[in-house]
Amino acid sequence: MSVNNPVPPGFKEINVGGLFISHNGPLYAALRNKQFIMGMVVAERHCNPHGICHGGMLSSFADMLLPYGAMYALGINRRFTPTISLQLDFLAPVNLGSWIEGTSEPLRSTNKLLFVQGLIRQNDEIVVRASGLFKWGDFVPSDDPLNPFGLEEN
Repeated sequence: MSVNNPVPPGFKEINVGGLFISHNGPLYAALRNKQFIMGMVVAERHCNPHGICHGGMLSSFADMLLPYGAMYALGINRRFTPTISLQLDFLAPVNLGSWIEGTSEPLRSTNKLLFVQGLIRQNDEIVVRASGLFKWGDFVPSDDPLNPFGLEEN
């Protein structure tokens, strides 16, 4: 990671969230110890007037992180996962220019529902705790449905 390129080595830009995330992202992902890690650089457009990442952006980040991390952990093909419920606890501010990354853990998966929790960190400090309930939707076509982003273990 450097001032010119704040994205750590091994992270790859991913295409998730349609036009909303393509406008508000980009988001990045990596596999570390076989776990899906998602990250982003906090830009000015993500911040409130005080230079702190807006809770709405952190919520959008969590909304992508939780189901994708669970799909990788469960070895489930990429699917559309409409959000039923999303809860966040904001534990610390996230500053402009920061790199954040998140991990998630599936708690339960049924034929129709996914229960998952996750943590978002800034410099190894937990800044957001999230949990969500998602509906398993249609499969999303992919060249490699179990690794739709073509991530390689680092």
